[in-house]
Amino acid sequence: MPGPVRAAQIVMFATFGIGVLLTVLVAADFGARESGRFFSSYLMPTVLFVPALRFRTAGNGVRVASIVLASLQIVFALGGAARGIPFGILPVGTGIAVLVLLCQTSAKQWFRRQHTNGVPQQYS
Repeated sequence: MPGPVRAAQIVMFATFGIGVLLTVLVAADFGARESGRFFSSYLMPTVLFVPALRFRTAGNGVRVASIVLASLQIVFALGGAARGIPFGILPVGTGIAVLVLLCQTSAKQWFRRQHTNGVPQQYS
Protein backbone atom coordinates (compact mmCIF):
# COMPACT_ATOMS: atom_id res chain seq x y z
CA MET A 1 0.00 0.00 0.00
CA PRO A 2 1.53 3.36 -0.98
CA GLY A 3 2.23 6.01 1.64
CA PRO A 4 -0.65 8.39 0.86
CA VAL A 5 -3.21 5.58 1.03
CA ARG A 6 -1.84 4.31 4.33
CA ALA A 7 -1.70 7.87 5.69
CA ALA A 8 -5.35 8.45 4.72
CA GLN A 9 -6.30 5.20 6.43
CA ILE A 10 -4.46 6.19 9.61
CA VAL A 11 -6.08 9.64 9.58
CA MET A 12 -9.51 8.00 9.29
CA PHE A 13 -8.80 5.56 12.13
CA ALA A 14 -7.37 8.29 14.37
CA THR A 15 -10.28 10.66 13.76
CA PHE A 16 -12.76 7.91 14.58
CA GLY A 17 -10.88 7.00 17.76
CA ILE A 18 -10.57 10.62 18.90
CA GLY A 19 -14.26 11.20 18.23
CA VAL A 20 -15.32 8.19 20.29
CA LEU A 21 -12.94 9.08 23.13
CA LEU A 22 -14.04 12.70 23.26
CA THR A 23 -17.71 11.70 23.09
CA VAL A 24 -17.25 9.44 26.12
CA LEU A 25 -15.48 12.24 28.00
CA VAL A 26 -18.23 14.73 27.13
CA ALA A 27 -20.87 12.21 28.26
CA ALA A 28 -19.09 11.72 31.58
CA ASP A 29 -18.85 15.45 32.25
CA PHE A 30 -21.98 16.96 30.68
CA GLY A 31 -24.47 14.15 30.10
CA ALA A 32 -26.11 12.39 27.21
CA ARG A 33 -27.62 15.43 25.49
CA GLU A 34 -24.29 17.26 25.15
CA SER A 35 -22.61 14.01 24.21
CA GLY A 36 -25.04 13.49 21.33
CA ARG A 37 -24.62 17.10 20.24
CA PHE A 38 -20.86 16.68 20.26
CA PHE A 39 -20.92 13.31 18.47
CA SER A 40 -22.97 14.79 15.62
CA SER A 41 -19.81 16.51 14.36
CA TYR A 42 -18.02 13.12 14.40
CA LEU A 43 -20.71 11.16 12.58
CA MET A 44 -18.95 11.12 9.19
CA PRO A 45 -15.61 9.93 10.64
CA THR A 46 -17.60 7.02 12.03
CA VAL A 47 -18.98 6.26 8.56
CA LEU A 48 -15.51 6.73 6.99
CA PHE A 49 -14.11 4.11 9.35
CA VAL A 50 -15.86 1.33 7.38
CA PRO A 51 -14.30 1.95 3.93
CA ALA A 52 -10.92 2.53 5.58
CA LEU A 53 -11.02 -1.10 6.71
CA ARG A 54 -11.27 -2.20 3.06
CA PHE A 55 -8.38 -0.19 1.59
CA ARG A 56 -6.06 -3.18 1.28
CA THR A 57 -8.38 -5.31 -0.86
CA ALA A 58 -10.93 -2.96 -2.43
CA GLY A 59 -11.06 -1.29 -5.81
CA ASN A 60 -11.55 2.27 -6.99
CA GLY A 61 -15.15 2.44 -5.74
CA VAL A 62 -13.95 2.51 -2.15
CA ARG A 63 -11.60 5.40 -2.96
CA VAL A 64 -14.39 7.36 -4.64
CA ALA A 65 -16.80 6.64 -1.77
CA SER A 66 -14.15 7.76 0.73
CA ILE A 67 -13.61 11.00 -1.20
CA VAL A 68 -17.36 11.71 -1.25
CA LEU A 69 -17.72 10.90 2.45
CA ALA A 70 -14.70 13.07 3.33
CA SER A 71 -16.32 15.95 1.42
CA LEU A 72 -19.53 15.47 3.40
CA GLN A 73 -17.45 15.29 6.57
CA ILE A 74 -16.01 18.74 5.82
CA VAL A 75 -19.48 20.23 5.27
CA PHE A 76 -20.96 18.67 8.43
CA ALA A 77 -17.94 19.59 10.54
CA LEU A 78 -18.14 23.20 9.39
CA GLY A 79 -21.72 23.21 10.65
CA GLY A 80 -20.60 21.77 13.97
CA ALA A 81 -17.83 24.33 14.28
CA ALA A 82 -20.33 27.10 13.53
CA ARG A 83 -22.52 25.83 16.38
CA GLY A 84 -19.57 26.22 18.73
CA ILE A 85 -18.86 22.54 19.37
CA PRO A 86 -15.42 22.18 20.99
CA PHE A 87 -12.91 20.47 18.69
CA GLY A 88 -15.53 20.76 15.93
CA ILE A 89 -12.90 22.06 13.54
CA LEU A 90 -10.79 18.88 13.84
CA PRO A 91 -12.94 16.84 11.41
CA VAL A 92 -12.61 19.67 8.87
CA GLY A 93 -8.82 19.31 8.86
CA THR A 94 -8.90 15.54 8.73
CA GLY A 95 -11.47 15.58 5.92
CA ILE A 96 -9.23 17.87 3.88
CA ALA A 97 -6.23 15.64 4.60
CA VAL A 98 -8.12 12.53 3.42
CA LEU A 99 -9.22 14.32 0.24
CA VAL A 100 -5.68 15.42 -0.58
CA LEU A 101 -4.16 12.02 0.15
CA LEU A 102 -6.71 9.98 -1.83
CA CYS A 103 -6.54 12.28 -4.87
CA GLN A 104 -2.82 11.68 -5.40
CA THR A 105 -1.64 9.67 -8.39
CA SER A 106 -0.20 6.82 -6.32
CA ALA A 107 -3.56 6.40 -4.54
CA LYS A 108 -5.39 6.27 -7.87
CA GLN A 109 -2.96 3.63 -9.14
CA TRP A 110 -3.32 1.57 -5.97
CA PHE A 111 -7.10 1.39 -6.14
CA ARG A 112 -7.14 0.76 -9.90
CA ARG A 113 -4.65 -2.12 -9.80
CA GLN A 114 -5.65 -5.45 -11.34
CA HIS A 115 -6.92 -8.23 -9.11
CA THR A 116 -6.37 -11.89 -9.98
CA ASN A 117 -8.67 -14.47 -8.43
CA GLY A 118 -9.72 -11.99 -5.74
CA VAL A 119 -6.15 -11.49 -4.55
CA PRO A 120 -4.51 -8.14 -5.36
CA GLN A 121 -1.16 -8.17 -7.10
CA GLN A 122 1.81 -6.61 -5.35
CA TYR A 123 2.01 -2.87 -5.77
CA SER A 124 5.29 -1.69 -7.25
